[in-house]
Amino acid sequence: MNSSRRNKILLAINELAALDSGELAGQNKLLEKCCNIIMQNQEYCLLWAGKRDEDGTGITPLVALTSSNIPKRDCMDLVEQVVTEMDEENPAAKALLSRKFVICQSIEELESEALREISRKTGFKSCSAWPLRYKNMEFGVINIHSEKPNCFTGEEISFLQTVIADISLALYSQDMTNRMQVERDFNREIVDTMQALLISISPCGMILSFNQKAEEVTGHKEKDVIGRYWVDVLMDSDHRKANQLLLSNVLKGEELQTNFESCLQTKNKQNRFINWHASFRQNLEKGKVGLVLFGIDITEQRQVDDELKHAIAQWENIFSAIQDPALLVSTDFIILDANFATFAAANKSRSEVVGHKVCDILHLGRVDKSLPCPLETLLETRQSRVLETELRGLHGNYLLTVSPLHIESSSQEATLLLARDLTEEEQMKAEAMRAAQLASVGELAAGVAHEINNPINGIINYAQIILDEPEDPESPDLLSRIIKEGKRIASIVSNLLDFSRRHEESPEEVSIQTILNNSLELVSHRFKKDMIMLDMELPDDLPPVHCNSQQIQQVLLNILSNARYALNDRFPRQDPQKKLTITGSLVQHDEKDFVRLILTDNGTGIEQDLIDRVFDPFYTSKPNGEGTGLGLSISHGIIQDNKGYLRIKSELGSSTSLIVDLPIQQNKGVLNDQ
Repeated sequence: MNSSRRNKILLAINELAALDSGELAGQNKLLEKCCNIIMQNQEYCLLWAGKRDEDGTGITPLVALTSSNIPKRDCMDLVEQVVTEMDEENPAAKALLSRKFVICQSIEELESEALREISRKTGFKSCSAWPLRYKNMEFGVINIHSEKPNCFTGEEISFLQTVIADISLALYSQDMTNRMQVERDFNREIVDTMQALLISISPCGMILSFNQKAEEVTGHKEKDVIGRYWVDVLMDSDHRKANQLLLSNVLKGEELQTNFESCLQTKNKQNRFINWHASFRQNLEKGKVGLVLFGIDITEQRQVDDELKHAIAQWENIFSAIQDPALLVSTDFIILDANFATFAAANKSRSEVVGHKVCDILHLGRVDKSLPCPLETLLETRQSRVLETELRGLHGNYLLTVSPLHIESSSQEATLLLARDLTEEEQMKAEAMRAAQLASVGELAAGVAHEINNPINGIINYAQIILDEPEDPESPDLLSRIIKEGKRIASIVSNLLDFSRRHEESPEEVSIQTILNNSLELVSHRFKKDMIMLDMELPDDLPPVHCNSQQIQQVLLNILSNARYALNDRFPRQDPQKKLTITGSLVQHDEKDFVRLILTDNGTGIEQDLIDRVFDPFYTSKPNGEGTGLGLSISHGIIQDNKGYLRIKSELGSSTSLIVDLPIQQNKGVLNDQ
């Protein structure tokens, strides 16, 4: 009888092992089938199987079988009560804890009052518990209950030991199968999802496996390439022979692995560049020895590298072609590279510049070793700057542009220094200012000639009267008029000569009213002739400004000339609106005090889209032959040189205002910028 029952259990185990089920339900099905066969012993009334809880404090039932004379509901209540606590009074718990089977031939032997009460309700007289273990792996416990005492004879115990071992081995095999399947699925998922081509090849060169990335890159499906020769799929015709020989050496054992780059031709005849790593591998599952090819598609990277090389070559060409000194400086102030203009300006060779401290090259070292280098201090801030400075190492004054750089491909940082020689530029600037000044002198001279002509005619007439009648009582008065007109002529000529004379004086404190009056004196006769009214509103308490008075006078004369032209253009004849208004006030920039002059004419105005261009060199809105285009451009530079500000506001067909802000030497309070 027991032999037949065991054969049935073994047959059930084999049948269930053939099923492809890796779920927990598969284990439960195996337990239920085996427990049904064990329950064929007519003396058993309840058989249940369970597993230890994860926290080890109880047992979770998996399968419960009962005989026909005991309601299943009552049996499940029993099972629930039995597995509540993991203590030594619980045979199932005791079997799990001791790892040995436990047999209780009489329930009365148990000290547990709860179990005795259950025995009285159900009629159970004896029980046994069998741990399901194999190779130190625990799969649960089987509990058998009988209505008869002393049910578990020696023969039955021997049978149960054997079948419990069979069941434990089956559970172990099923668990290991499930684990291996999960690992294979996991590995396959990794292979299929990895962003690299993974291909296995047999010793004779036939493709055995082909992952999703390989399908994506080549355009071939795995089912279409399995069994095909690898070079026919993976190599273009130009690389087949060389790569075939390369991998043959690995298969022969001459090399364990190799790396190479090759061109792959896809299914749609496109070329892709692949960086391959080939290694000798044994496929345990299929029992074959061959190669595993691990490939990275570097086509886009090659394109990027080519573009980068091209960009670097362009940069090197541009860097070398720059006519001004250009230097690339590291964060520790070492010159990484410099162009030919730098070597020429420094009168040094490349080896004498590159690799040296920037301070040593541009400043010829520190004058005072105890003080930090101002250029290095500036570079430490990692901020863009443009400044005028003397670079003794380059033998001149330069406009130095500082531009921090960040190299994307690494964490390295550097700074680009671009130095523009101002020596020649300053000379050109001075010549341009001189040309503009002479143009103004020429324009003024034409008007001054008419202004001088009137007093000269008066002097001649007065002198002729005195000559004709020397004894005339009015002769002394006429002489006074001659002196007055002569002084007027002298003043005009002196002012004109003073303006035309080249001056190199330094800025000084001067009254803005004085500069303005001198300027108006030179153009007042033109304004009177053109019937232009002047409206001046300058406070008497304006403080002196710190500037070069002759340069500021040139700016004001240029503004007055432009205003006169605009007013005459809008009002060719006398008009009440033909007026120039000049106001003065105090303002503040960056907590420093300035005197502001606003010169507003009611002339033609300027279009809004042209306002930003009026300060450009050689731009003029006047007709050909009536303007050089240098006036406002040079005026803007003069005001900047004098640490001031020049702005323009205009409304087409209405008015134009030139705003001149000049610094005060001594600040006397805080004023709001208007």
